Amino acid sequence: MQDGKVISITVLLNRKVQLTIKDSIKLIPGPLGKLALDFKVETQKDHFPHYFNPVELHGKLDWEGALPPYEYFEPKRTSLSDYEILAQEFKDKRWSFLEVSKKYIQGDVTSLYQILISFFTELKGKFQINPLRSLSAPGLAFTTWKTEQLPFLHEKNLEVYDLSRTSDPLFREAYLGGIVDVYRPHLIGQGFYYDVNSLYPTAMCKPMPVVAPIRVSLSIQKFMDGEFFGYLRATVKAPDELNIGLLPIRHNGRLICPGGIFDGLFFSEELRFALNQGYRIIDIREAFGFQRGGNTFRDLIFKLNQMKIDAQVQEKPTLRNIAKLLMNSMYGRFGIHTEAIHNAIVSPEQATNIAKSHKVHNILPIGGLELISYSLDSPISDVRVKPTLREVIRELPGQTNVPIAAAITAYSRIIINNLKLSAMAAGLEIYYSDTDSLVTNGQMPQELCDSAELGKLKLEHKIMEGYFVAPKMYYLVLEDGTTVAKCKGYSGKLNKDQYLSLLEGKGLDLIVTRWSRDLKEGTVQIRKGLNYRLNPVFLKRDKVLDSKGAWINTAPIILNT
Repeated sequence: MQDGKVISITVLLNRKVQLTIKDSIKLIPGPLGKLALDFKVETQKDHFPHYFNPVELHGKLDWEGALPPYEYFEPKRTSLSDYEILAQEFKDKRWSFLEVSKKYIQGDVTSLYQILISFFTELKGKFQINPLRSLSAPGLAFTTWKTEQLPFLHEKNLEVYDLSRTSDPLFREAYLGGIVDVYRPHLIGQGFYYDVNSLYPTAMCKPMPVVAPIRVSLSIQKFMDGEFFGYLRATVKAPDELNIGLLPIRHNGRLICPGGIFDGLFFSEELRFALNQGYRIIDIREAFGFQRGGNTFRDLIFKLNQMKIDAQVQEKPTLRNIAKLLMNSMYGRFGIHTEAIHNAIVSPEQATNIAKSHKVHNILPIGGLELISYSLDSPISDVRVKPTLREVIRELPGQTNVPIAAAITAYSRIIINNLKLSAMAAGLEIYYSDTDSLVTNGQMPQELCDSAELGKLKLEHKIMEGYFVAPKMYYLVLEDGTTVAKCKGYSGKLNKDQYLSLLEGKGLDLIVTRWSRDLKEGTVQIRKGLNYRLNPVFLKRDKVLDSKGAWINTAPIILNT
């Protein structure tokens, strides 16, 4: 199980595996309809009115009649033009719920089968791995890395250690995500929305912290000399004149880039980057040194990127998607939080025996059996005095290295922040940035743009007007008159006036549909017409208001720790 969801079930008979069922979405993430288009398989996903319940509406399951109205279809899956084609198809014939359901489900199964066969065949042909052994895309990418890249590190006597049972808690504080911030709320006239090509893969080409960490005594001067490579807990002061913020910390549960004086556990290269822009170290309390692994991922990333480019030219969509998936999934496996929890479907008697020697987290009845989640009732360190625990310990998930994952995300922030600084140096204003994108009021310098090169910018949208309400909540009017809207927390579409209300700090009362699954009952429930209050939350920066109280700009939150 993962995050409370079953991702794999293995059926044993006399301790021998008879059958394994896996959730394919973990291996090849994405909606089936998009995957079918991306992989260009023969069977594409069909359309179905998910909100049409014939038993509830007409009192029987084998209902036949006219095509259900568009309101019963999910707009994200079926557009109005798609529905018009369906309406023509069923113009002179009856629509049967059971027949359409059967065709729809068979189509989904066939489409997924074609995607999986194409995926596994191409992958097996390119890499000497068994893709059927992996449960997820990060796991598959991790196996590819161990097979293709790790031997090069061993040639240089460099090891990548499994730190999941030793140093994970020590470095997890430094494992922070991308920076998503609103800098200015309203862009009008001309704007440009840029994405960074393969941001995380680009960061993975940098030197990584490898071998075992060593606690060292580190003075400010010694750090400034430039030899230290690793992580340090330090207090820093941000320059007063820098508006965007370059060093992130977690503050009140949110990732912010504050001004003022604050402390954190920083990756040495990100801290040096900040120092070059005017930050100052006040104090260093502890430091952990690593060796530099210059080719920890680099050759494999270059190989996968070239594979992606070649596949695009040769019109091989499966191979292109494999290369893209492996490049973007690889780093995540190093930073996963491995819970020491087992899950099993057992008889009630077996569950009782497990509870005698383990800590039980959850029991879910399934027919006459029970799905039980449990962990050791002893610390892992007890393995030294309790040899019987060794087999259990070996079965626990592991093989993670948070310092490497944290270094990748830190390098990624360096890349995007360096692009922001380049925009500012070119006299541009920044309105919004996501993990791997930024919006400016002018074109970025040409030398920073290339739609194919790793780490360079590609232009996604030309904007006439943009409203940036909060992180991942914006409305764009493009040059061609079309719109792009995003609203985290709400799956429907909002109009311009609604975004303007949010921009003014006013909440919206909306109606939503919620899907829920009940593993115990084996049901999926669709609840329509639920009330939902959407409030604009802006807590990562301070708003700057004009003399009339209108929001016009932002500034970093100032700390003084």
